[in-house]
Amino acid sequence: MLGFFGRFNYDYKGRYLVELSGRYDGSSRFATGHRWGFFPSASAGWRISEEPFFKPAKPVVSNLKLRGSFGTLGNQVVSNYAYIRTVSLSNSDYLFGEGSYARSASISAPNAGDLTWETVQQYNVGLDLGLLKDRLQFTGEAYIRNTLGMLVQSAELPAVYGASAPKQNSANLQTRGFELTLSWKDQFNLFGYPFGYGISLNLSDYASYITKYDNNPTKIVSDHYVGRRLGEIWGFEVNKLFDTDLEAQRYSEEVDLSYVSEAMASPWQAGDVKYEDLNGDGVIGVGANTVDDPGDRRILGNELPSLSYGATLSLDYFGFDFSIFFQGTGDHYWYPPRWSFPFWGPFSNPMQTFLRRDFLKDVWDYNNKNAYFPRARGYIAEASGASLNRVNSRYLQNCRYLRLKNVTVGYTVPPKWTKKIGIEKIRVFFTGENMACWSPLFDHCAYLDPEAVAHDSSETQGRSFYPWQKNFMFGIDIQF
Repeated sequence: MLGFFGRFNYDYKGRYLVELSGRYDGSSRFATGHRWGFFPSASAGWRISEEPFFKPAKPVVSNLKLRGSFGTLGNQVVSNYAYIRTVSLSNSDYLFGEGSYARSASISAPNAGDLTWETVQQYNVGLDLGLLKDRLQFTGEAYIRNTLGMLVQSAELPAVYGASAPKQNSANLQTRGFELTLSWKDQFNLFGYPFGYGISLNLSDYASYITKYDNNPTKIVSDHYVGRRLGEIWGFEVNKLFDTDLEAQRYSEEVDLSYVSEAMASPWQAGDVKYEDLNGDGVIGVGANTVDDPGDRRILGNELPSLSYGATLSLDYFGFDFSIFFQGTGDHYWYPPRWSFPFWGPFSNPMQTFLRRDFLKDVWDYNNKNAYFPRARGYIAEASGASLNRVNSRYLQNCRYLRLKNVTVGYTVPPKWTKKIGIEKIRVFFTGENMACWSPLFDHCAYLDPEAVAHDSSETQGRSFYPWQKNFMFGIDIQF
């Protein structure tokens, strides 16, 4: 890496603010002729509250600032020699002569020699507002972020090419979002002692869409395509369980259910999930697996949070301090992977020793037809193509949550007492983390933490348990 950068700042009477900067970076991870990139940035601000004409409003509006910016950054996170075809040496697994293995050499798949920097451009506008001597403050941000030249698999090549298509700078992504913060902080005398309090609220949201993708003109659902929102989840519609064996058998005769019953040895029965034939073709399937022909699938939700928010309340009186912090997210979804034992239980693998408390109350039988889970059978969540292994609406989990993230209570001994023994400050405190959780997740945070589980979709880590953990801490701070 080699980089050159510079910056220019201008400030006129605290009213007009300008900053210009630029980077010129080079990386040996790219071939000669593609190693250097220039990444400029600029920002400007106007402090309206410092203008002479604004003086009549200063007692109420103590600060008012408009600002905007444009910036670029480069990303060179690729392997060190991604643009070079390499030769690998290895021993074969068969013998030649007296106990010696044959040596072999193999060349890597073709590379794109014109790989270069992935560029991120961001446009931002903001408003800073302070009212009533800055006791009430508001900050608002809106931004557009364009990721240009993303390193992805290039357009598909004919099979006669004989190798996989190399990665190229052939995709773009756009993210739009906002961030809002509102806070109030004040102090007044209560029974002759200062009582301080404050509250802060924040809210943010964003959405990312693919705006360019060269290698998927047919818009295959399982790959990126132009217009795709990152995080979208495609799946089948399941509204109910079959009430009777007759209903299940008739439906399985009318509709081909083989795609969602590949691992089923027995016929469809009462208590099995009923997949809806949305396109009416008499076959449950994925069609051409494209956006225009997704079969019986539709977009069920998105795995990325629709909103993130938080609230903090703080109090300070007579040496005591108290703070409480709530944090949460809006709707975002997760379909439990096949090895998610805390969710599927024996539906995944009946040989496991863990079973959720009261699990059988949620399993269908003739005396429990309103149960959440289907009739008891092993492996139907674990086996590929089984009835619970296909993503569907009934068992898609909404990981929206609100949690009491932190509570802290403390007491500071009056300085007039501690200074007599040469100590500047003594404070004792208690802190509790994750004190409460509210979520529509199936077990309501009892066995699965919605904040952690939504980031775990891998086959192996899906076996992990994510219990909701509370932490308590008592402490003392002493300053000399």
